[in-house]
Amino acid sequence: MSRRVVCVNPPSLPGTTANREGAGGMGNVYPTPGAFLYPPHALASVAGALREGGLDVVVRDCVLEGEALPQAAAWVASQKPDWLVVQVSWATRDADTAFLREARAAIPGAAIVAIGASVPWMEDELSQISGISWLRGEPERLLAAFLTTWGTEPSSWQGPLSPSMLRGASMSNNSQPEPLEGLAHPAWDLLPWRKYSMLTVVGSKGCSHACAYCPYVAAQGRAFRPRPVDEIAHEMEHLAEAFRPQRVVFRDPVFAHDRERVLALGREIVRRRGRISWECESRADDLDAEMVAAMAKAGCTAVKLGLESADADVLVAVGRVRDAASAQIYTRRALIAAAACREHGIACRVFVLTGLAGETDRSIKNTMEFMAEMQPAALHVKTVDRYPGTQMESQADAESEVRAQRLREAFTPAPVASNAGLLARIKRRIAR
Repeated sequence: MSRRVVCVNPPSLPGTTANREGAGGMGNVYPTPGAFLYPPHALASVAGALREGGLDVVVRDCVLEGEALPQAAAWVASQKPDWLVVQVSWATRDADTAFLREARAAIPGAAIVAIGASVPWMEDELSQISGISWLRGEPERLLAAFLTTWGTEPSSWQGPLSPSMLRGASMSNNSQPEPLEGLAHPAWDLLPWRKYSMLTVVGSKGCSHACAYCPYVAAQGRAFRPRPVDEIAHEMEHLAEAFRPQRVVFRDPVFAHDRERVLALGREIVRRRGRISWECESRADDLDAEMVAAMAKAGCTAVKLGLESADADVLVAVGRVRDAASAQIYTRRALIAAAACREHGIACRVFVLTGLAGETDRSIKNTMEFMAEMQPAALHVKTVDRYPGTQMESQADAESEVRAQRLREAFTPAPVASNAGLLARIKRRIAR
């Protein structure tokens, strides 16, 4: 009989929404229930790999289902798992540790393992919970290797698990598999995928830039690690045929980092006559007009641009750019990217942070004036969060939120084609 693996996105704390996929897997917590939620891509990917290995896999998104801690633990017990796999994140660590304790009591005879990009920063908290283990490293391949090697004896699954503990494992000791190829498709069919506003694709991990505040680098490393273009296009083709989601969102921190790769992906999607709208995220200076045109032809309908600030002093202070001359190039390229998005019917959504080093009323004014020139379709302003593994020296204060509100109130969105219009344009592109 096939051994049973239960994969769980644990409940949020009461009155909040736990978004464990946010910030590259370091997580976000929103102070209201039912707030924005990324689908649990890490769990779906692990489930896909485990299922390929012949295991009986069940996945539960307790956040999506609105379950409280006792309900979630009772459900886990009802599944009688051999292994319980729990996705955790730094921002949600209080909810995660509470669930792990409750689960340990509910299923004393099962092995329990915590996974996620935040695990290296949570070992102190996890070590306080008896009878559980945690995986150091990206779990897409690594977890399946442990399950098939170590079996189900709970006593074996205690404390940290690292790649070096597996003989012959093709994993480096820095916990990052290289390269990102040959991965199983995420098992979205094991989740109530229609309830999400999107499905997600990971086309690359890591970022080589040195932004002091960025949790993506802490979670994924500084090496840019792309998946093969044909594998990404094949996964998108699979999503279009099997699920037909409202939209697909790339979770890459710097989607457009490699220009030639983006152009090649666009050509491959067009060659396969892809019929799916998709979105991506990248630095404001990554895109150029030719790249934007190619992305639009391939079905891109929205781009999230991480601008963070338009003030040269702030950009230099936080390591976004090297110097004032680089800051000028950065903002000029951001204007080019926004203009190209408008020309090709792509919604350009700009993200700005307040509470960064060197921020002043004048720097906020500079960013406000730049937004008026840039004319994005939307502006998202957040106060910066301090994550472990980053180089942040200070944390946002009350004044940061005041400045954030000033930015929001001063912003006037540029008109953009409706989603229906964008989809019509995509269909015309495909038909050519």
